[in-house]
Formats: sequence, structure tokens, C-alpha cells
Amino acid sequence: MSIFEKAKWIWHTNEDTPDDYGEFYSTLDYAVGDAELFIAADSNYAVYINGSLCACGQYADFPHDKVYDKINITDSLTKGKNHIAILVWYYGIGTTLVYYKGKAGLCYEIKLDGKAEVYSSEKTLSRRSRAYECGRKKSITTQLGLSFHYDASCEDDWKSGELDGFSESFLADISAPLRERPIKRLDFSNFKEAKLLKTLENGHILFDLGINTVGFWEIELEADRKTHVTLSYGEHIMDGYVRQIIDNRDFSVELTVGDGNTEYLNPFRRLGARYLEIWTDFPVKIKKIGLRETVYPLTSLPRPTLTEKENEIYDICERSLKLCMHEHYEDCPWREQALYCMDSRNQMLCGYYAFGEFEFPRACLKLIASDNRPDGLLNICAPSSSILAIPSFSLHYFIECAEYLLYSKDKQFISEIYPKLVSIIEVFLKKMEENGGLVPPFKEKGCWNFYEWSQGLSSSLHNEPPSYPDVLLNSLLSIALQKMAYMTKEIGLSDIYTQKADALNKNIKAKFYDKEAGLFKNWDMVAEYNYSVLGNSLAILAGIVSDEEAAQIAQKMCEDKSLTPISLSMRCFFNDALLKVDREKYTNFIFESIEHEYRPMVEAGIGTVWEHGSSEKTTKASSLCHGWSALPIYYYHLLRK
Repeated sequence: MSIFEKAKWIWHTNEDTPDDYGEFYSTLDYAVGDAELFIAADSNYAVYINGSLCACGQYADFPHDKVYDKINITDSLTKGKNHIAILVWYYGIGTTLVYYKGKAGLCYEIKLDGKAEVYSSEKTLSRRSRAYECGRKKSITTQLGLSFHYDASCEDDWKSGELDGFSESFLADISAPLRERPIKRLDFSNFKEAKLLKTLENGHILFDLGINTVGFWEIELEADRKTHVTLSYGEHIMDGYVRQIIDNRDFSVELTVGDGNTEYLNPFRRLGARYLEIWTDFPVKIKKIGLRETVYPLTSLPRPTLTEKENEIYDICERSLKLCMHEHYEDCPWREQALYCMDSRNQMLCGYYAFGEFEFPRACLKLIASDNRPDGLLNICAPSSSILAIPSFSLHYFIECAEYLLYSKDKQFISEIYPKLVSIIEVFLKKMEENGGLVPPFKEKGCWNFYEWSQGLSSSLHNEPPSYPDVLLNSLLSIALQKMAYMTKEIGLSDIYTQKADALNKNIKAKFYDKEAGLFKNWDMVAEYNYSVLGNSLAILAGIVSDEEAAQIAQKMCEDKSLTPISLSMRCFFNDALLKVDREKYTNFIFESIEHEYRPMVEAGIGTVWEHGSSEKTTKASSLCHGWSALPIYYYHLLRK
């Protein structure tokens, strides 16, 4: 069946205004039959049928690679005239890490038994929303993007056909091909109610969800006059309050209500929080407040045989994975909700064991491959039109693609994205050839030479990077070349990458291996923090040293406290290097380190794993639900039979 036979892209105005809300109305006469809605929007949509929310949530995509949803709406229809109301939020800003700026638009079609009955066109009635404040552009964080303000006192009954101020729509200049949503839609049927914790001295009211939760804000309250409501939210409280303002971040959304009873559910902005804090300019009676949970449908696989304490760690790791899966993998649901190559690699690897499904990781790898950054690197996140890139994360993409192939056996997909893999690796090979066989840090505009959140390895966007190479990027490149060789051979092509990895390894060892110290230096120079656990772990995994030398390095990494320690997100490379050296010797060491790092997270009672480990520096902006930290799942399955 063909899709969008008659539908056209439309918008309520002929201008693209950032942070704009459009309302679109149609009717459908229904008697019997199967009804399906096909819909796509830039940037997000919510569909109401006869006044009730039926569906919401545009898949995160690119303007040049648009995705549509196919939704069966039969059960939402009644015999006779049905009111079809669609609310669309156009972000229109190009600075976030979760959205690639496109043109404002909506395209939809309703088919009855395969025949188009209702569809978007210039005849579709529309208007700018009167209840949502448009053009406000108030940011929560630069990564996440916009907050919202909804004024319920300005709302009318447009969803039921009372169409004051509506007029015909404008055709939108959008012509991208459309593909069907590659993953399941979210389930938001469960309401997680927050319990009253206390009323603070300044009149703010603090509520507790009991555990870290992700979902849409839902509230019912009663007021005797027009009242402004501010909701601030967060994962923990500080000095008795939710941390609303953190540097230039503002974790709040706003609602205005008229007198009487108001029920409100925001279907667009997903919140990640444990605590909700309400402030109103006049007293109100809050009847219920909480989050309508947004859950990606998953089935958990059986666990290996674990101790009671290990099961507690597994629980918070698995919950964190689920809270960081929506349209794509997210680093954290509170602060960013962004898809990074490095973060998603950890999430995919754990997910293969925890859930055993490949549809979701495949879709994320495809989304990343759809990026069309001019310099050939992958953008920092996908989809995003930000100018930022982390070169080392482009190399992590080869690791996660190779692991996807290993676990899924999906050679067809690797063949599909193979040209993209070639184009990325060629960027690094060209730099290697131009710089004497090693790759220096990237000095191109927008490149952040980041490796991990450890001293000396996090770089800075504001400082000029050094001109000399380091062991970390080059070891990662060697690993990426070896992964590329594996994928190349698996899809039946001639391998040219193993030889390049071997040559690179010789150059790395000659430049960075300190025979006297028995360790790899980060840089070929005397400098503070010049020996790191991450750098030496990557060198072992790249196969640069002999077995005897690797064993010596492994011992030093475990015992020498002068080495720059490895962060929780990168602990997998340390663990894997130890297991490569001597699996039997280091298995208990890995289990003990997991218990040391994760036991405080269990005892905190938040129900999730943290961005930084319990022994690492946790800042006021650190996330307490972070997908990259769920790695114990992988090691429990790998090492506990």
C-alpha cells in the first residue's frame, strides 16, 4: 500500500518561527473498517481524537531523512463524525544536541481500509496555538533545548470543532523522502504519581516520585483565580530544594491556570526526575501530580546466577538502560537526552545481554550514519546540526558497529552503511599519512579532542589543541581499523585495513612506549598526567605490545596510583584489557571493583546508575541516571555462568 497518496506538507503560516506551536483540525466520518494514521512532522506532534490524546512523538530524524509513523486509530474512533486535532511543536533552533534544524511542517493522512479519507493540504484548517507561548525560546539546557509555557486559561474547545481564528494552511517547502519508523512506539499508559514530601518555608511544595522516573508532566489542580505555576525538577535535592538553576541551565517548565479545576498533560517535553517542586503565585489545591511514564517496550532476558548484592546492582543498571531508551539511546534523561556514539556503544553492548533485541541498536546506528557533516567526521550527536564533533567518538562508532554485527549477524545492514564507514575512516587515514604515520589532535573548527572525564584527557573547546599526537586517539584508530577489517571480511570484501593497523601499531609503540617505565605515555614529552589507565588499556586492546609487556602494564594499572585513573564510562576498556591479559587472574578484581563503585549507588535508593562513579568527582550538574554506566550487566553475563 502506498503512503501519503494525497497528503501535502503544510504549516499554519508561511514563516518558520522558532519555538512555534501550530494547531490543525480535520473531521472524519466513520462507520466501520480499519483506520490507520500516517503522520510526520518537524519537529514533534500530538494527535487528539474527539478531545483525547491518541498518539504523540515524532521519531528523531534529519530533514534529509524524514521518518513517518503508522498508527492504527480504529479503537479511538466512534461511529459518525470524529474530531481530528493535531498539535505540532516546531523547535526551529540549530544549537541543541537532539534536533537537526529543518523547516516547520506537518504531513498526515488517514486511510480507511487502505483508502485515503482525510489528509493534510492547503485546505486543512489551522492556527497558531493560543495556549502555548510561541517564540519564547527559553532553554532548559543547551544540549536538551527548549522549555515550555502553557496557559490553560487561553485554551478553547478547538479539539472538539469550535474553530475560532482558524484559516486555511500554507504549503510547506519540504520534499524529503519518508521512511517508516524503524522502532516501536513508546508506551505512556502508566502514571507515576509523586507523593507530597513537604512544604518549604518559602511556600514551594516538594514532591517525591520515590525513584528516578522519565515521562511527561501531568497535573490536576484547583485554583480560585488565574495562577502561574512553575515546576522545577531534578534527580536530587540540594539545601532542601530541587536544583533548578545550575550555571546557565534552568530545569523548569511553566503552566498558567484559570479559576476552577485544570487537568494538564504535556505530550512533548520528556522530563527525567525523582523530585518535583511546585511554586505558585497564589495558593492552589494540587489533586495529583507526577509523570506519565514513557517506556520503550522491552522484554528482559534471564540473568546469570548472581548473588543478592549483584542482583541489586543489575537492577539499577537495567532500570537505567530502560530510562535511557526512547526515540534513540540517550546519555541521560535529565540533562541532555542525546545520542552519542561512545555512550550508545556501552548501552548496546549491555542491551544485547539484558534484552536480546537488535531493532533498537540497528535504528540508532542507521540514524548516526545518516549524519552528513561536511568534514567527514560524525557530529557529536545524532540528529543534531550543532557544529561540534568529538573525533574519538567517530572511532567508537566502528566498535559499536562491529559488535552489532558480532551479536546480530546482520551483514546486510553493515553492507548498507559500509560506504559511510569508509568515508569516516578515510578522514583519519588521510591525517595519518599527512603527519608521518600518526594522527594528531584535530584542529578543525568545532572539534573537541575529548577522551574521558579524567585529568588531562577531557581537553577543552576553548583551548588550542596541541600539534603533537597522543597514544589514545591513535590506539583507538588502530582498534577501529581492526574492527573495519573484521566487518569488511564478513561482508565479503577485500581487507586493506589489517595492514594499516599493523603499520600504525609499530608507529605507536615507537613513539609512546616507555621501556624504562614499562608503560605507554599519553604524549611523547614530559608532562603532568602523562601515564593513564585509559591510554595503556587501549594500547593493550590494539595489540601493540607483546603478551609479556601487556602483563606488566596490566599489573601496573592495578597497582600504580600515580597513573591517571579511568572514569566509569571507560572502565570497559580497562576491564577488557585485563581480561585479554589474564581472564582467570583478573575476574575477581573486576567483580570487586564493580561492588566498590556501585554499592553506594544501590544504597542511595535512587534506582539508577550515575554518570560518574562513587569514587569519582560528582559535580552539581552530574547525571544520576546515565546509560553508559550500566556495564556491570555485560560483565555479569560474560563472567558469571
